[in-house]
Amino acid sequence: MQCRGGTLVPPFSHYCIKTSPPEADPPTEEVLTPLLSYMPELPEVQTIVDGLNKIILGKKIKSISTDSSRVFSQKDFKKGVEGSKITIIRRRGKFIIIELSNTRAILIHLGMTGNLFYLKKESFPEKHDHMVMKFSDHTQLRYNDQRKFGKIKMIDLAKLENVSEIGQLGSEPLKISLKDFVNIFQRRKGRIKTALLNQKILAGLGNIYSDEALFDAKIHPLTKIDNLNQTKLKALYSSIKKILKKAIQSGGTSVDDYLNVDGQEGFFQFKLKVYGREGEPCPRCGAKIKRIKISQRSSHYCPRCQRFNN
Repeated sequence: MQCRGGTLVPPFSHYCIKTSPPEADPPTEEVLTPLLSYMPELPEVQTIVDGLNKIILGKKIKSISTDSSRVFSQKDFKKGVEGSKITIIRRRGKFIIIELSNTRAILIHLGMTGNLFYLKKESFPEKHDHMVMKFSDHTQLRYNDQRKFGKIKMIDLAKLENVSEIGQLGSEPLKISLKDFVNIFQRRKGRIKTALLNQKILAGLGNIYSDEALFDAKIHPLTKIDNLNQTKLKALYSSIKKILKKAIQSGGTSVDDYLNVDGQEGFFQFKLKVYGREGEPCPRCGAKIKRIKISQRSSHYCPRCQRFNN
């Protein structure tokens, strides 16, 4: 990737931040540090789940090898899953859940750089391959993670909803009703962007899709939740669902290390309106897209379309 004059150049592999201070805006704004990290969000995880359902559902796990205690903390992981069949593959928030025929499940969080790759035939592990799952038909599923921030663990299916990673998650953005969505946010205070990133409220949203949804709904990310009326909350509800569905249809957003199970990038990065476009013209009004820091996370918005009124 090239960085010309401090601006971001497609295909959005990383950020290149301007060194000059931004224009005046709300008092919480500050210059961000370069090279921000990105974690796969709901559309990327759903794309992986959809891909896995097509290629490994029903397969029998012949053997598993792991090499990272940082990713795999359970000593009985291998023994607990070998010999079982994959019966269900689903998503909860940003987690992948692989249910097995022996009443256990594999819980996967990709972290920053985790990827699952499917191979049609056996071959030697590549660098940063920390799990090789071999099936009885000689195909393989590999977990590759350069920074090793991901986590994979085995759990009893009966206890799935009680484990801390799953039990504390909020509603699914694509399943929650408008009534419940409005009720949840009408009871809360604070900034809307911070709330959208809170996995205990809505499970699966992150920086990319919260920025895109707020832009679509014409809501400034620093807007106080109690200043959003029902009309604005309804608009945000519709925007979240619309953006997430479009991103899933595009195979997710590849702005860092994300690839699907076939090793292919998503395409939604070419449809982003504000995320990663600091200094570029707003596609709706032409004003320059700005970027600020909220709760230690970057936020992109149009200062004209998303006016700050608090």
